[in-house]
Formats: sequence, structure tokens, C-alpha cells
Amino acid sequence: MRFYFCIALVFCALNSQSQSLDHYLDIGLKNSPLLKEYNLQLQSALIDSLKVLAGYKPQVGVSSNIMYPTAIWKFAYDSAITDGGHYSALVGVNQPLFNKRFIKAKMESVALQKLTSLNNQKISETELKEAITSQYLEAFALQSKVEFEKSIIRLLNEEKSTLKMLVDKGIYNQIDYLNLIVSISSREIEGKQFVMDLKNNIAMLNLICGIHDTTSVNLIKPEISRRTSFDPASSPLMMQFRLDSLKNSNEKLLIDQQYLPRISAFADAGINAISPQRLPYSLGASFGLNFSMPLYDGKQKQMDQNKIDLVEQSRKNYKSTYQDLFLQRQDQLKQQLELNDELMKDISDQIINLEKLLTVYKTEINKGLIRWMDYLDIVHNYEETKNKLTEAQITRLTIITQLNYLK
Repeated sequence: MRFYFCIALVFCALNSQSQSLDHYLDIGLKNSPLLKEYNLQLQSALIDSLKVLAGYKPQVGVSSNIMYPTAIWKFAYDSAITDGGHYSALVGVNQPLFNKRFIKAKMESVALQKLTSLNNQKISETELKEAITSQYLEAFALQSKVEFEKSIIRLLNEEKSTLKMLVDKGIYNQIDYLNLIVSISSREIEGKQFVMDLKNNIAMLNLICGIHDTTSVNLIKPEISRRTSFDPASSPLMMQFRLDSLKNSNEKLLIDQQYLPRISAFADAGINAISPQRLPYSLGASFGLNFSMPLYDGKQKQMDQNKIDLVEQSRKNYKSTYQDLFLQRQDQLKQQLELNDELMKDISDQIINLEKLLTVYKTEINKGLIRWMDYLDIVHNYEETKNKLTEAQITRLTIITQLNYLK
């Protein structure tokens, strides 16, 4: 059974693949349906810009009308109104004139829509990268615990035969050997729990990235560099505030243009007659100009602009608050990083001392000069300290991730 168990372990090791953080980031960004949606929105914005240009080109349409007024006894429409009937089939053309400023304002509106989609895409991409990185770090921390637990079990197993020999010689008691067996068994159970948690975390990582795979993987230790500049103006949320300001200005411009005079040229050609007998002689054409300009609407223009002013004031309030929170959060993360680095140094020094102490204890055990339980206590202390170092290393990478993706 032990032979087959070893074969299974070798088979699993051969089938496990080493994957890096960059691998999951690339696949996660590629599979994200939200990022794909933003790409479609950009294509839609291009269509909107073409629609704006098309709306100011000549508009051609066809209209036809056949109307014959009926008469019941002496009751009928007045012939001065109906002309006895109406038969028409016309092709009309309408062309807005002097429309460059209208086109410019609407094109700016479409351009802002495109920039908003691009910025939202950047925000979503940042959030997705942060989520993937955080989940990867959590899974890697569990993988480190699994590997360390295996090393501790190997260390205790190496001492098992030595302790058995010392028990047989009467240097240590049988209860010391039983305590070692129980300690190894407890660690194997705890190691299995870590393995289960690791598999669940990798499954969650695959879920976030849209990966349909249950193959065992070996996560490579991530190398996350700290971003050097932390300018709030470079934040995508700050960019959104600027875009909102431009949108408000553009909305005001569009409102102003609704009250400007508009001129368009029109022309039509076709048949327009009052009786079927006149149809062959009623072929003709007409053209002219159309002028329109609103004069009074109950001060709706001022009301609409006042609403936009309120929206702009709200935007400024949110921007000011966000800037303060951004800088405050940035300072907190930098302080946490400094304190964590100090903690890592202290833990590393403690591990060096514990390793020296373990070496001395292993020598003394062979001579029977120390209690076996004291040795187990040192092993437990060593394990807890190593775990603390691993947690501090993961915490450091987590803080750097939060700094790098600070929005």
C-alpha cells in the first residue's frame, strides 16, 4: 500500500503545473465579461459619432397622399378646403445649414462617452487585478503553510527512530515516544486541512479568472514591485471627476444650442394634384428655406442650467472628499508597510536563534540531557515563528498590492 501511495504522489507531482501570478492576471483580464462589454461600448461610441455626422447630411424621404372627399346628399367638406381631392407622390430633401457648432458639440458629447467607457474599463481592470492578486496571495500563503507543515513532519520523523532507540536504552520514557507519535499524527491531520483549504482557494482563484480546470497547480512565489509614484491625479477615479466636469460643461453647451436660430434648406419633386385627371400635368418641384428659433419657454433654459450647476457642485464636493481619503489611505498603507518590514526583521532574527537552539537540542537529545517535551515545545515555537514570517511576507505583498491599485 505504501508503494502504491508513493506512486500516486509521484503521479500527482508530475501532473501538477507551476503557475505564476502573471498567468492568472492575463487569463482573468482576457476572460472578463465586463471588460469585453466595455470594448463593445467603445464600438457603440464609434457608431454614435457616425450617426451624429449622418444626422447633418441631406435627409431624403418619400411621401405620398391620396384623398378623395365623399359626399352624402348635401353633406360634404367645403370644396375650398379639399380642392375636390388630393393626390401626391413627392421626394423631399432637407439639409440643415450652418451646423458646424452643433456637430462639434454633439461630437464632443460622443467623445466624452468614449473616454468614460475607457476610464470605466481601466477602473474595472484595476479592481479585477487587485482581486486576482489578493486571492493568489491567499492561496500562496496556504501553499507555504502546507510545505512548511511537511518539513516539520519530516523533521519529527527523522527524530522518531532516534527517540525509539533512546527509549529502548531507558534514556527516555515510552510516554515521550507516544507524545511524538501523537504530535506527528496531529500535524498530518492539520496538514490535510491546509491542503483542503488550499484547493478551495485555488478553485476560487480559477473562478475569478474564468478558468475551468481542476488540475493541481504549484503557485510560484509572486514578485510584486512597489509603485514609485502615488499621484492622486493619476487615479482613474480622479479622471472620472474630470470627465464629469467636462460632461457638465458640454450639457450646458447643448442646452444653449437649443435656443439658437436654425436654418435648413429643403426641396421636393414629384406629382401633386387635386384630381386624377390632372396627374399627367401636375409634375413639378419646389425648394425653399426654413427658419426656426424659440423666443420664450417659461425660463426652462435657466432651470436646466441651474440643475447642472447643482450637479457640478456635488461633483466638486465628492472630488475634495476623495482627494483627502486617497492621501489618508496612502499614508496609512505606507506606515503599515514600514511597521511590517520592522516586524519581518524581528521575526527573521528570532528564527535564526531558534534554528541554533534546535541544533543544540538535537545534539543534547542524543545524550539524553534534556526533556523530550522541551524539544517538542521548541519545534512548535519554531513552526509558529516561521508561520508568522510567512504571514508577514504575505501581508507585505498585500499592502504593496493595495498601494499599487489604490484608486
